[in-house]
Amino acid sequence: MNRRKFQKIALKSAVISFFPSPFYHFSLKKYKPLKPGDTIGLIAPAGKINQDRIEKASNNLKSLGFKVKYNKSILEVKGYLAGSDSRRLKELHAMYEDPAIAGIWCVRGGYGATRILDQLDFSLIKKNPKPLLGYSDITALLNTIYQKTGSPCFHAPVGSSSFTNYTKEHLAPIFGLNEPHLINLASQNEKEGLNKQVYKSFQINPGTAQGKLAGGNLSLLVSLIGTKHQVRTTNRIVFIEDIGEEPYRVDRMLTQLLSAGFFEKAKAVVLGIFAGCHRKNEIDLTLAEVITDRIKPLKIPSVYGFSFGHIDNQCTFPIGAAAEFNANNMSIKILQDNY
Repeated sequence: MNRRKFQKIALKSAVISFFPSPFYHFSLKKYKPLKPGDTIGLIAPAGKINQDRIEKASNNLKSLGFKVKYNKSILEVKGYLAGSDSRRLKELHAMYEDPAIAGIWCVRGGYGATRILDQLDFSLIKKNPKPLLGYSDITALLNTIYQKTGSPCFHAPVGSSSFTNYTKEHLAPIFGLNEPHLINLASQNEKEGLNKQVYKSFQINPGTAQGKLAGGNLSLLVSLIGTKHQVRTTNRIVFIEDIGEEPYRVDRMLTQLLSAGFFEKAKAVVLGIFAGCHRKNEIDLTLAEVITDRIKPLKIPSVYGFSFGHIDNQCTFPIGAAAEFNANNMSIKILQDNY
C-alpha cells in the first residue's frame, strides 16, 4: 500500500472514531440538497386540485427562493382523482426524469397515491434521485420510494399548506443538514378548535429513544399492511397523524396495526395532532383515552400532540433519517439527514 493511500485511510478512520456515526454522515451526502434558485416540480399524484391550489403552492415555494414548474395536465379531473392513474404516474416519472427539476413537491394529498404504487418505475427513480415532499395520502409514496430506492423523501407540508414561520423554520432538513436539527412544539400547538382536547399535547410513556424516522398518515399506514409496500418499523421512531376520524375509527386502525405487529420492534411512537378527530357525544371515549389505551401498553417512549398533521404549524421529517426522540420534554432532534 502506498503512503498516500494509507494516509487517506488513516484520516478517514480517525474522523469516524472521533464523531458518532450519525454526525459523520453529514459530510458524506449521496444526493444534492435543495437550495434557493432550484426548480421544483409541482405534481398532483392523488386528489384533484384547482388553479387556486396551484397558485398558492407556487407562491409558497417562491417565498422559499425556488422556481416552479408544472405540467398543464395537473388540472385534469377524474372524479375525486387528479386525472387517470396513468396521467398521475406519467407526471411523477417525468419529474424524476427531467434534469432541470431539483425536487418534487406534491400540491395536495387527498386520495389516489396507493393506486399507482405497483406501477412505479423504481429503476428510473433510483437513477434520478431527488427530494419528494408531501404528507397525508403522500405517505404511501414517501415510504415506498424511500424503501425501494433510497431517494430522499420528506414528510413535509404539501405545497398548498399554510407556510407559517414555524413551518418554514422546520423545513431546514430539505436544504441538507450540517449539524443536528432540534424540533420543539410550536407555541401555537394548543389552540381553539371543535374540540380543544384534540390539540392538547400529552405524554403517554416517558423516556428517550434513537432510531430512523418512518411513518405518516394512520389511514395510509393501515392500508399498506399486508402489501409489498408495508412500512418498515424495526428500530424506527414511528410518527403518525390523521384527520377527520372519530375516536372509534382511530381505535380500530391502531388495533389493526397492533395485531399486525407493526409496533413490535419500534423504538418510539410520536403522534401528531389528529385534527377533527373529536368524539361526537359525551358517551364515547375521547381521542386521548383511545390513544392512551392502545399505545401505553407498548411501554416505549410515546407522546400525543407533536407539531405535525393537518394543522398550520408543521415540522418536517426526513424519512429514514437518524433521530433522537425525547418524550420527557416533547422534542425531536434530527441527527442525520437522508441525503
